Amino acid sequence: MNKGNTMKKLLLMAMFTTLAFSQYNDGNTVVTWSKYKWEPIGENPDISWMDRSSDVAAYQLARHKVSRQLMSSMMLTHFWTGESEDVAILGEFRNMKDATDYAGFNNINDMAWRNADERSTALSNYNRHFQAYHEDVHILENWKALEKKNTAALTGEETINNGNVVSVSIRYWKRMSEVENGSGTDRLAMMKKYADEVVKKNDKIVSQKVLTHLWSGSIEGGILPVFYITEYASLEDMAAAGNAALEDAAFGAENRGDYWKYFHNIWDNHTDLGIFKTFAPANK
Repeated sequence: MNKGNTMKKLLLMAMFTTLAFSQYNDGNTVVTWSKYKWEPIGENPDISWMDRSSDVAAYQLARHKVSRQLMSSMMLTHFWTGESEDVAILGEFRNMKDATDYAGFNNINDMAWRNADERSTALSNYNRHFQAYHEDVHILENWKALEKKNTAALTGEETINNGNVVSVSIRYWKRMSEVENGSGTDRLAMMKKYADEVVKKNDKIVSQKVLTHLWSGSIEGGILPVFYITEYASLEDMAAAGNAALEDAAFGAENRGDYWKYFHNIWDNHTDLGIFKTFAPANK
């Protein structure tokens, strides 16, 4: 067992103990964001991009089939953000206990490959694609009531290089004291209305998760970051996915402010974390 995994387990156990089995908001889940790095393919003539696609998909699929803790996952790879070897995996869990168990307090590989030789081969085929690097980036709260899921079936043509486009951005809720006639209940109602009548009706948006601060990042002056993980079929769809007409239909042109009043002006205060590719066969 390497030191990185040991420290990760200890950190997650400490967080879980602090939370004392509590649920954050009813119905919500926990999303972890972990970062890895590819081994450069150009330095290994025995590995191709097709090898990488098949090895990674086979490994993740086998683990997904037997994992009861992992509700969903999304693999993000470099596109217009960061370094070319960067890989992120977002894992969704019911609570911190399940996240902790999945991090290593279980025998998931033993369950996925009962035969020791097959297990050894699968792990070797997967690990050859990655550097000895791991970073825990975020632990966030996922608002299930606001989620739009990707319901498309796999075609069999997916590779690591031709996946859907995923944007990751942060908007910021105002302090409630700054919102005229605002309340937490009304804010959630407005967010739910926006998800149901804008995002879910926008055919350019394949999927979206809305995540908020839990165990990572910072809160300054009571301003709460809201993460949007939004999936599109292409860059063209991302550029064409404007929501203005759907917002007018949902709220009325004169009442769009009922939703936006809870946020700082997007032009004054937002963060774009990047544009990535996702590899659907490795997702759950």
